[in-house]
Amino acid sequence: DTLRRTFYSSLYRSFLAPNIGSDADGRYTGWDQKPHHAKGFTYYQNWSLWDTYRTQAQLLALLAPREARDMARSVVRIDEDGGWLPKWGYGTVETNIMTGDPVTPFLTTAYHMGLLKGFEERAYRALRKNADGVPPAAYPGVGREANKEYLARGFAPYVKGRPYAKMGDSDYHFGASATLEYALSDAMLAQMARGLGHPADAARYAARARNYRNVFDPSTGFFRARDASGAFTGPADPARGTGFHEGTAWQYQWLVPQDLPGMIDLIGGPAAAGKRLDSFFAYDRLLADPEGTARRVWVHGDPYDYYNATTYNPQNETDLIAPYTYLSTGQPWKTTDVVHAALTLFTDTPTGMTGNDDLGTMSAWMVLSSIGIFPVQPGYDTWGLSTPVFDRVDLTLDRRYWPTGALTVTAPGTSAAARYIQGVRADGTAHGRTWLTTDALRSLRTLAFTVGPRPSEWGTTPGAAPPVLR
Repeated sequence: DTLRRTFYSSLYRSFLAPNIGSDADGRYTGWDQKPHHAKGFTYYQNWSLWDTYRTQAQLLALLAPREARDMARSVVRIDEDGGWLPKWGYGTVETNIMTGDPVTPFLTTAYHMGLLKGFEERAYRALRKNADGVPPAAYPGVGREANKEYLARGFAPYVKGRPYAKMGDSDYHFGASATLEYALSDAMLAQMARGLGHPADAARYAARARNYRNVFDPSTGFFRARDASGAFTGPADPARGTGFHEGTAWQYQWLVPQDLPGMIDLIGGPAAAGKRLDSFFAYDRLLADPEGTARRVWVHGDPYDYYNATTYNPQNETDLIAPYTYLSTGQPWKTTDVVHAALTLFTDTPTGMTGNDDLGTMSAWMVLSSIGIFPVQPGYDTWGLSTPVFDRVDLTLDRRYWPTGALTVTAPGTSAAARYIQGVRADGTAHGRTWLTTDALRSLRTLAFTVGPRPSEWGTTPGAAPPVLR
């Protein structure tokens, strides 16, 4: 049927990138522009990391772990061949497109999914170098370009009109969102450092993960750019895009997956956050007309018009995790309402995809959200739960990484009319939390959702929300 064709079309697009970059005998051209040989793995290239670290990396790790392991090895090899980890790698060229530090959650995802075994420390050394410095001037990449100021003062400054140091984008032009991205990456690196037995590093990165607070302006109640002197700068209106890359303060306010309770406290607590989320998603209109709200309120005009907006933008990566914020405000049924409305933007037509797929990112969002499991803390091992759109999904999994070899997700009777979770059972045992860890998923054979026509109390207790990363 239409929904199944749409799902498999998205699954197909999710698997189109990255691409094999080595020849049949394992030879490839490295980032030092010299020939190298990939022994024991396939070398991949083309890394849209700012996009893929949020959804596609997790989907490939789940469904194609052998290939995803080779992809992670390839990214580490880029550091070993060329001297630094990539930001947005096109072939053997660093484009420096987008901002922040996306390679960190990409590789820490691989770590938590068990894909770095045998070279965890090699990967960690490269990540630590990237997180604690900037590339040499002669290197074509900018890495965490504003890291000097970020490490010294706890935020990346917004410097209007600053000349580009190298080809591509500049973190200084998007200081507010760069700060949020750096802090997210620090949180994920802290968890990897702790897992590998580096407690001092873990504490240092965990402290830096709270730097998101340094770009919060209490006078507006939103994140806001700060200039080189530390003063908040640009229009106070959070609908304006000053200092945010491809978005506004409204859209970036939820990009704190490492500490949503802390961010929620900043804006006044769960009730206030719930009201702001309802405004952001036009929730009242959404209940009356889900598809119309998705197509006429969230999506309007040019899909690449990212600025001057106060509502959810389902066509771009900044908001991919946002619908799952309701899991942290005690209203998990609203996550299902928003996710299912956004899924209507995907169809089985030639234009049946929202926005720019960005090497499988948007399609992977569709696939994971349709199954009912989503990586709500990209770079860690937390999977948020929402109502599946299929009565049954059978996942055949690689036993080398998933001991059960399969996972069946069921939601009998799921539909637009009966879309609310009444309960969840993991291998027959009642599960009241709105999330699962990767290890928990690995141990399961069945994840069963019971659905109904009205919201229930499932997932509403204080301990049901996804964890804070410390």
